[in-house]
Amino acid sequence: MGSNDLLKPAEREAHALLVAAQTQWDRPVPHCPDWDAAGLVRHMGSILSWMAAIVAVGERVSRHTLEPAPPEDPDELPSWYLAALTRAMEVLGSADPESPTWTFSSVGDQHLSWWCRRLAVEVATHRWDAERAVADGDQGGAPPQPIDGEVAAAGIEEFLVEFLPGLLAQEDVEGITGTLHLHALDGPVEWWIDLDDGGKAIRRHAKADTAIRGTRSDLLLWLNNRGPLQTLEVIGNHEILERWGQLTF
Repeated sequence: MGSNDLLKPAEREAHALLVAAQTQWDRPVPHCPDWDAAGLVRHMGSILSWMAAIVAVGERVSRHTLEPAPPEDPDELPSWYLAALTRAMEVLGSADPESPTWTFSSVGDQHLSWWCRRLAVEVATHRWDAERAVADGDQGGAPPQPIDGEVAAAGIEEFLVEFLPGLLAQEDVEGITGTLHLHALDGPVEWWIDLDDGGKAIRRHAKADTAIRGTRSDLLLWLNNRGPLQTLEVIGNHEILERWGQLTF
């Protein structure tokens, strides 16, 4: 799937996030403890506006100076959020994925395609957060829908290549050592990670201290400290699972 193709599921996820959030604006979001449902929509809408502004000029833009600012009145949130979504889809979808633009890539990827992936993964994860909040708040509610497999595969690669080395380098991280093998059961996604070598990740099948098997969606959710681990098959050293929660953005 190309980077622009990720925008199609991203748009669907963005609408689904709003649908879940609108069921109760002041509903707590367990995986985003700083926000309720309204706060989550304000955050995601601001991110959409920020991404569109950056890509439009190709340079870094301050998210806190963008207009219009997120409305305080929840009744005004849907129209503001959907306008931000429309603008983001127009700007990112109409440009060449290889066109240069500023990003915060840790590996120097300064192309628009980087933002297409970042948007798809972020909005899908927060849609899951919103639906998880509904399920937790409404006893017996339906569990959140899994993340689209292609988006999840892109998110796994993004996490391992862009974010994991920096997270492992944080001073307060302890005990996350050895090798890790991730194996998707629903698509051609397989990674071997050396946690003692700065999180060096290679696409291959190889024996590791810990092997984790599951769907692409469940693997991404686990990497981001979301989702029940019971959905995954774990082989080998389980200690890493207990320590993984230290790796937070």
